[in-house]
Amino acid sequence: MTLRPITLTITGKVSYEDEISVAQAARIIAFLNADEGGADLGADLAGDHGAGLDDSPRTDSNKSANKVGSAREALDLSGAKTNAEKIVALGEYVLQDGGETFKVEDVKAQFRRARETAPANFSRDMTTAVQAGWLAQGDGDEYYVTNKIQGIFDGGFEFPKAASNGGGRSRGAAKGTAKAKAKPEVFADLDDFPTRMDGIAAYPKMKSDRDRLLWALHFAKSHGIRGLANKDLSWLTDHLGAGVPSGNVGGAFRSGKSAGYMNRSTVDQTIRITEDGEDYLKTIASAAS
Repeated sequence: MTLRPITLTITGKVSYEDEISVAQAARIIAFLNADEGGADLGADLAGDHGAGLDDSPRTDSNKSANKVGSAREALDLSGAKTNAEKIVALGEYVLQDGGETFKVEDVKAQFRRARETAPANFSRDMTTAVQAGWLAQGDGDEYYVTNKIQGIFDGGFEFPKAASNGGGRSRGAAKGTAKAKAKPEVFADLDDFPTRMDGIAAYPKMKSDRDRLLWALHFAKSHGIRGLANKDLSWLTDHLGAGVPSGNVGGAFRSGKSAGYMNRSTVDQTIRITEDGEDYLKTIASAAS
């Protein structure tokens, strides 16, 4: 399983065109535009704009040199203690065969092979790993290990602290910190955040991260807010009920963009809903009625 390849074309004195991975494109563009903010552009191509290349898909050179022989050995060598850490370690074990992404079911199978009880709330622990910046969502229900996890099976590995800007919490942090609850400036003039709007289904009816983003973007647009940054979307969806972790926004945006439902501003990089996206929300309303 791999992330969908993209085509990169470079023209000039030297021409180049080939299908490459998202991670390779991110590094190439970041290098070419290093003096012009190219690192941010590379990060956006890797999935979550502004997250930095540490959150991009891992390169082969950053993978563990030590190839482990079993799921049990993977857990032991990684030193994984929490469920989120075990998910990362077993996800890395799955990727030893050459893939770039794994699915939840792939990792659940490895828990059984390691004679470990799979987490009772697997979705929550997966979200914890995403919020920590150790995993990120690719296309659909596929996930990749980020550059924050390097040499996990090489001995002496320690899991890095959770990302401070990703909406996640490091181990032992107080639940619901003031920073996590702070209302983004873009919503400063809004006091009420209802979960129902005329003409579309209620927010709880949204069943995917993509549809939740579309609902939030439509809500923002109806209040004169043309676009929202990743962190604003994460806050708003969480406030509405079923939140979309900031680590999942990139994958949900790519799904919406490929369907023509969302786009990203070339000026401030905020995500916006398109007319097709608004029409799509109305079809959900029709199906729910």
